[in-house]
Amino acid sequence: MRHPSIFVASWVLLLLLAVAISGISAFSASLALSRRPDTIVAGLSIDELATGRPEAADALRGRRLTASGWALAMGLLAVLVIAGPYRRGERWAWYALLLSFGVSQGLSLLRVPMLGSSLGAGASAVILTVVGIGLLAGVPRMFLDRNG
Repeated sequence: MRHPSIFVASWVLLLLLAVAISGISAFSASLALSRRPDTIVAGLSIDELATGRPEAADALRGRRLTASGWALAMGLLAVLVIAGPYRRGERWAWYALLLSFGVSQGLSLLRVPMLGSSLGAGASAVILTVVGIGLLAGVPRMFLDRNG
């Protein structure tokens, strides 16, 4: 039982998402390092949030840089897993993508019930939706194909 076109759509969709995450994360890191004013929370810049406390502004930039660094690393790792083992039909890669995206974005979505803040939750919901669609499209090849 072969499903080549739906599986191609699966890995291409997941690969595009991973490349987008990598690019957005690299851009976010560059903003943190550049010290340019940028909007981060409710229309406020880092400098406005840390008015009169330059060490607080640097701490906020550092947190942004750390978060974007981890996101970039995850995006690049996802690119490698999707372009290699996942595309070859290695079942462990399907589980690895489900686990890594599910845990990271699920934790991010916990901000809504636990912190009462929905700011930023939309991106996590979109990522989970795209990953869900991509992985579901990969199910026939990963789990139903007797030769896979």
